[in-house]
Amino acid sequence: MCVPDLRLICEIMLVAEGFMEARQLSRKFITLYKLCKELLSKQDHYDWGLRAIKSVLVVAGSLKRGDKERPEEQVLMRAMRDFNLPKIVAEDSPVFLGLISDLFPNLDVPRRRDQEFEKAVKSGCCDNKLQPDESFNLKVVQLDELLKVRHSVFIIGAAGTGKSSTWKTLHKAYQSQGKKATFTDLNPKAVSNDELYGIINPSTRVKDSEFYAWKYRKRSTFKEWKDGLFSNIMRDLANMQGDGPRWIVLVILLFVTVVIVFPVVSQVILSHVFYSIWIGWRH
Repeated sequence: MCVPDLRLICEIMLVAEGFMEARQLSRKFITLYKLCKELLSKQDHYDWGLRAIKSVLVVAGSLKRGDKERPEEQVLMRAMRDFNLPKIVAEDSPVFLGLISDLFPNLDVPRRRDQEFEKAVKSGCCDNKLQPDESFNLKVVQLDELLKVRHSVFIIGAAGTGKSSTWKTLHKAYQSQGKKATFTDLNPKAVSNDELYGIINPSTRVKDSEFYAWKYRKRSTFKEWKDGLFSNIMRDLANMQGDGPRWIVLVILLFVTVVIVFPVVSQVILSHVFYSIWIGWRH
């Protein structure tokens, strides 16, 4: 199998996003991801491959277009720090920040902050009878940032660490801003795979070679498909009117509790996202 040249891919994507110093910045980007893969602890949710690289570069492009006066090195450093830090566990955070400071010495770029949205988050905390702690508010803001660039987000942690409160507070913050946010939550472990995803009825499924026989017999039960819970919910949310956020929230009890938030964008990505989820779940 041919191994992709990540540095070259990164350089081309930076050029496409409008960076003039793409070659120098791509070296720093790939160096950081290589060091993270080697020095940080092994976690199942860590991803330092091409998919993660593409997501961060898209974010870097949007940051550059939103702040054209800021130097490109600071823009890329902010994107790499702010969109990787939420997924890094506490014991790896000092190592990651140390790598960032080594690659970008003497740079101290503040987070991009939306004061109006942060006020909405604090209002959501009060609506949910929670204290608007700064660290908790930051987690809510980070979840909002990740949902803008990811098809799905895993919220992982032990019981009582505020996973459900995080996405519920974000939901309240959207509502306080006038956005019609909709979510449907379910426990996928409570049903079988066929009930969750759907199934082709084995008694009415025929071989492709029997298609013409079916055509002339007018059999209406040819390859009869029955939708599952997940596909039904995703289709209903995708067909809803309006541009408000729409989520499917899966709550899974494993060794740690996992909350998976799927933002449903439109019917166009329905089949792609559903197939990716199905493949990942089966494995």
